[in-house]
Amino acid sequence: MDVLQIGPENWADKYTIPSEIAWHYNSFATESQKSNPSLNEYSVVIITGKNDMKDEDWKKLQWVVAPYTVLYFPWIKDQLSNAAKQFLILQAAKKIELAPQELIDNLLSHFFDGQSGIRYAPTQLMITNKAINEFEYLDSGHLKIILDTKDEWVNVGTYKHNFYIDPNRIFKIWLSLRTLNIKIRLRIYPALTGGDGKVTDFEILNIDPKQSKEYMLKLAADKNIRTACVNVEAKGNGAFILGVLHWRWSRGGNGSFIPGGKRIVDQINHDDIAYYLNPGDLKPPLNVYFSGARALEGFEAYPLFRKMHAPSLLFTDMRLNVGEFYDDASQSLGKKIKEVINESLKKLGFTKDQLLMNGISMGTYPALKYGAQLQAHAIVVAKLITNLGYVATRQRLERPDEFDTIFDIDNQFINSLNEKQLKELDRNFWLQFEKNDLSQTKLFIGYMENDDYDNQAVKKLKQSKAIQSAKQIIYKGYPGRHNDNPAVINWFIERVHQIMRTDFGRDI
Repeated sequence: MDVLQIGPENWADKYTIPSEIAWHYNSFATESQKSNPSLNEYSVVIITGKNDMKDEDWKKLQWVVAPYTVLYFPWIKDQLSNAAKQFLILQAAKKIELAPQELIDNLLSHFFDGQSGIRYAPTQLMITNKAINEFEYLDSGHLKIILDTKDEWVNVGTYKHNFYIDPNRIFKIWLSLRTLNIKIRLRIYPALTGGDGKVTDFEILNIDPKQSKEYMLKLAADKNIRTACVNVEAKGNGAFILGVLHWRWSRGGNGSFIPGGKRIVDQINHDDIAYYLNPGDLKPPLNVYFSGARALEGFEAYPLFRKMHAPSLLFTDMRLNVGEFYDDASQSLGKKIKEVINESLKKLGFTKDQLLMNGISMGTYPALKYGAQLQAHAIVVAKLITNLGYVATRQRLERPDEFDTIFDIDNQFINSLNEKQLKELDRNFWLQFEKNDLSQTKLFIGYMENDDYDNQAVKKLKQSKAIQSAKQIIYKGYPGRHNDNPAVINWFIERVHQIMRTDFGRDI
């Protein structure tokens, strides 16, 4: 980890710096002047007081440190130049509230590079209580259990595989859960790799379906590799629906997945999706990007949009096995997503004419749906998927065993996975889509000519009356199935760059 300190006194002379941290003190101006500066992005910049940084140095520094990773003492602002104060704004800098040594000790576990989150489906839970004889898998992501514990806590089951505890990481848990007269808690047993741990060494997390905050483990960061055994326990007379358990790296309150990341919580199903606003240079446009299907939780395309220097808003869907296309049966999540987008536009001082909606594969569904509803300036998508019911009907004969999670996804939208309701699901999408005014919206649609997911999406678009009234519509097809040809991704990136140049005067 590379940490840059800017200020009058070198903390490395006063405090203990972990060996894993390369401490740079007031060295950015010198390093930036090297003929071949090895300036990998700093993981953290700490501003502790008055300094000799020039205005141009602050501008350069902005692009070698990520937003939300700049820390400063609030009382030093009067000592900073206007360029330094602007730097704090552009980087969404955070005030230091800890003592210096405590702050230093937390750097490795709070501001590490990378992101991770692992899902554990209820199908991975081994039911060990023989008294439980009434349970049903609603789909691979939801297990319904009916029981009466006689008002005592009982063990329901144990996850088949131990949970991995990475070195120098702290963890948090999120559990998709619905309950009726049942209390649920998790009992977690940590152990060093290769050991069995101690049966008396455990932590209990009481799960409240109404709580929107993730559950922080008390387990401290450690240099050793460890694992954890996780049990599910219940108390009461009723039923509960156990969903996916999410095992995530924590940043100690500094963001979800990456510094600055936030969450939207579906209180009905106790599910969540995440978003991240990068302020960039605070100049139009705002690029919104929806991540595609991801086995590991986290954001994608951060480097792509960071390099453009414009503000960007990233979304990622952590539900079920790889996500649920950023939608739900009640439309409540879609409403919250649009609220986040509108709030971000307002915060930046932008209008919908300065909004670009982007997505690839699973991300095309929300980019097209919400982009049309928000009357975005442009919608850019590649490998379009809109007909979620149709994708399910193709599974048995046209792509067996390759995307079975589509049945779990569709099961969240309709009551029964029959052909009639699957067709109705797609019909409703297009009925809603036709209500949009696209007269001020440009659309760029990249697609696969032999798409084995949704080969009807482009056909439906061309038949759409709403599309026919669009300001501009461009289609580009590539031979191959859904994941055969990366050229469509390159086309997607080129179109985003094109809009940035021609419509917003960006030098890209």
